[in-house]
Amino acid sequence: MEVEWKFERKRRSQKSRDPMQASFFTNASIDEDAQALIRELIQNSLDAKVNPASGEPVRIRLRIGTHHPESGVMDRYISEHAWKHFNAPDNGLASPPQAGDPCRFLVYEDFNTCGLVGDEMTYDEQPGNSFYYFMRAEGQSGKEDGVRGRHGIGKYVVPKTSGIRMFIAATVRSSDQRCLIAGQSVLKSHHVDGIAHTPDAWWGVFDMDEGGDDYFPMPVEDAELFDRLTRDFGLARTSTDTGLSLIMPYVQEDISVETLSKYVVNEYFWPILNGQLLVEVEEV
Repeated sequence: MEVEWKFERKRRSQKSRDPMQASFFTNASIDEDAQALIRELIQNSLDAKVNPASGEPVRIRLRIGTHHPESGVMDRYISEHAWKHFNAPDNGLASPPQAGDPCRFLVYEDFNTCGLVGDEMTYDEQPGNSFYYFMRAEGQSGKEDGVRGRHGIGKYVVPKTSGIRMFIAATVRSSDQRCLIAGQSVLKSHHVDGIAHTPDAWWGVFDMDEGGDDYFPMPVEDAELFDRLTRDFGLARTSTDTGLSLIMPYVQEDISVETLSKYVVNEYFWPILNGQLLVEVEEV
């Protein structure tokens, strides 16, 4: 099964669109991207606990690592064509990394959680479908009124943490024990080789229509790919551990063990003291 990148060409009927979610994380109450990342992701993990009545805590693992270009690891996930988009002059990235740069990456994993559940093939809003809301929706949330983070903005911290606005998600779902893998990047409207493209890019497999003018991005269900991700990025998840693993490559310099740990304590000291949350932070 060939996994590839697709950057959507802009059709004449489409508006030029630059995602506005980043503006939600520039106010004084969230002074670093690391704080926004910790605040939003851990809250989502707590909300996704498999059995809310259980006394077993939600476990979070944060791991920082580095791949050097000579290892060739990132070549397996970012093609030469994709780098053209990540280095396009009008893509909204001020100083994007280059293909020959070291890749410092962040892994976020949660355990004792449900993972991204629901019909992964739907492209319309569907209550209870966390796969749809995380991977296919913008500005929408499946959370009910009164629940923290219900506007669907918080998930933007995941691509924003990456220097190329990219992430790979691997989820083992409590609903069916399947492991699904998909990736995205969210840039700005940009041009490559004189062709206009929309902000959205997908990494996965694609269901193409007969004319080839339309496609539907689909997650990959492949044990070999999951094993490779586990080896390349040091995932702790196994194929039986339900929950979500997120890989964010080329992370910003303010992402460190010290800053991540500081905001874990600042934001979630009470669930930690109550035994509802366990967090591990490391750099290797």
